[in-house]
Amino acid sequence: MKKIVSVILILLGFNQIYGQNIDSSLYIKPNKYLLPIAKKAIRGSYPLELSFYKTTHIIFPSKIRDFDAGSESVIATVPPTITNVLRVKAGKKDFNEETNMTILTEDGGYFSFVIHYNENPDVYNINIANNLRMDELSTDSLGIGRGALSTSNIYEINQGEYSDEELRRFAGKALKQRKYIRHIGAKKADISVFLKGIYFEQKIFYLQTTLENSSSIPYEIDFVKVFIRDKNVLKRTAFQEDELKVLINYPEGFKTVKPNSELKKVIGIPFITLTDGKIMEVEIYEKDGGRHLKFQLDNETITQSKSI
Repeated sequence: MKKIVSVILILLGFNQIYGQNIDSSLYIKPNKYLLPIAKKAIRGSYPLELSFYKTTHIIFPSKIRDFDAGSESVIATVPPTITNVLRVKAGKKDFNEETNMTILTEDGGYFSFVIHYNENPDVYNINIANNLRMDELSTDSLGIGRGALSTSNIYEINQGEYSDEELRRFAGKALKQRKYIRHIGAKKADISVFLKGIYFEQKIFYLQTTLENSSSIPYEIDFVKVFIRDKNVLKRTAFQEDELKVLINYPEGFKTVKPNSELKKVIGIPFITLTDGKIMEVEIYEKDGGRHLKFQLDNETITQSKSI
C-alpha cells in the first residue's frame, strides 16, 4: 500500500512540474521531450466531396507548383494552358476512407483539403480567392492560424526574405505616396495606365500606377507580368528576356475599372537595376478581352525610385 501511495505522489509531482506552465491555447500539449503545437500554428483544411463520374474544378490565386494526395482514391490534373486550375475527381468508386490533398502555389500559398466520396457533390466549382473573408471569420472563431490566403507566407529571394503581411503593409504605404513621375504609360481603346511613382523598401520595388477607363465597358485585370528585355531589337531577331516575379498586385481584391472611372494599383517586384541595353516592360492583361496594356521603364527612371 505504501508503494502505491508513493507512486501516486511521484506522478502528481511530475504533473505539477510539467503541467503548471502549459498554455491553454495549446492544441497538443508537450511531454518532457516533445515541443508544443499551439493552435495559432495550425492551418485549417477545406472540406471537399469527390465523385467518380464527375469532375470538380478548383481555381487557385496563382500557378499550381505541387500537388499531393493522401491516397490513390484522388486523381488530379492541371490544364497545360490554365495552370491555376486543378481538375480533381475520385480515382475509384465509393471509397469509404477519409483522405486528404495538399496544393502548393507559385505565390507561396498552401492549401489543404479533407476529402470524402459523394456520387453527387453539392459543389463542382470552387474559386479559392473568393473565400478570403470566410477564412478570416472561421479561423478567428476557432482560434487557429489564418487560412492560406491571409496567412503571412514567407518567401525567399536573392536579397533575403519577405512576407505577405510586409508586402501588403508597404504596398499600402506606396499607394498613398504623392505622384512624381509623368508621361510614362500606355493607352489602348480608351483604357490607359500611367506610372505615378516607384518606391522601395526591403529590397522590393513598388510601382504606383493608375488605370483610367474612358470607355463604357468595364475593364477587368486578369494578370500582370514584368519582363527585363533587350532595349533595341529588330523584328525576327532573337532576343533575351527574363520575367520578374510579381510579388503583389495591391489592393488584391480590386481588379475592375468601372466605365469612366480610375483605379490605383501598386505592383510589387524584386529590387533590380538594369544593365546597358536593357529595359523593364510592364504588361497588364484584360480578362476575356484584348485591351492589353504595355509600358517600358529605363534604368534612369528606375534609379529615381524613392524610399517609402
